[in-house]
Amino acid sequence: LMASAADRSAREGSDEIMAGYDIFKEAKLRRFCARQPDSLRRPLLFKRLYPYLPKLQAQSAAYLKAFFATDLDAVGDPLFSHLPRFRSTSGAKLFFSGDLRETLAGYDALDELRSGLPEDFARWHPLSQAQYLETTYLLPGYILSAQGDRMAMAHSVEGRFPFLDHRVVEVAARIPPRLKLNGLTEKHVLREAARDVLPTRMADRPKQPYRAPDSASFFGKGAPGYVERLLSGPVVARSGLFDTRAVERLARKDASTASATMQRSSESSPRSSGATPSWPTPMRIRRFHIRPWLKEHERHGNTDHGARAHLH
Repeated sequence: LMASAADRSAREGSDEIMAGYDIFKEAKLRRFCARQPDSLRRPLLFKRLYPYLPKLQAQSAAYLKAFFATDLDAVGDPLFSHLPRFRSTSGAKLFFSGDLRETLAGYDALDELRSGLPEDFARWHPLSQAQYLETTYLLPGYILSAQGDRMAMAHSVEGRFPFLDHRVVEVAARIPPRLKLNGLTEKHVLREAARDVLPTRMADRPKQPYRAPDSASFFGKGAPGYVERLLSGPVVARSGLFDTRAVERLARKDASTASATMQRSSESSPRSSGATPSWPTPMRIRRFHIRPWLKEHERHGNTDHGARAHLH
């Protein structure tokens, strides 16, 4: 278990600095759809983003347009890339208590976020803008904290993340956006730089996220005993943050579908493609993989030094 966790944590930061997340491709397609917002053919391209979700492949163009091709009139918004995520996660407000709703009345988190962006943010490349949002706001407080450092340090393990070494980040900041996200191929520069040390099936494989069976973990067989206690009406009410009835309804729903959720997760999870190679150190990433590949493009005048901005 520790070896598996260490292997995954060694890659933290690569999706942010090398444009590996689906949200980057999704934002690119949304901008493409915005050029012809009435098109029913362009939304079909969203199926290419999630080949590991069979139910999505069966959806109509109208469904894909309604789900993905939203806020197309907000292309000029500096938060455009993440607006769908912000909108979907705002559903959590349904569980807020009356007191919390009253406290937050008139507060707009997105306005606060926009006001804190760098002055020249609007002039950055759209991919650089999206990378900045992901790296600055999600990576430290969620990915590295909730999914990394807290769990590791709880077991006296201090994480080391090669892709977040400042020298690797500085090299990545010099790489033009088109070499990170090439068409809809994520991490293009990293794939090409490591092609001679990776099996072809891994170098060409579309990225697939790890997806934990949340409901089944907390409500299925072997669920921890503290879940029922922490979600009980008196405990929820005592926090003053959440509506007890809304939380109870959600808990009942999750409990009734836990087994089905676990089954779906096991059916759709990506199969192992063999042994995972050991991950190189920051020095090797820069010296033997990315830097030689980047220098080749610099020789042909292909480096966009303005791409450095998103991490400064």
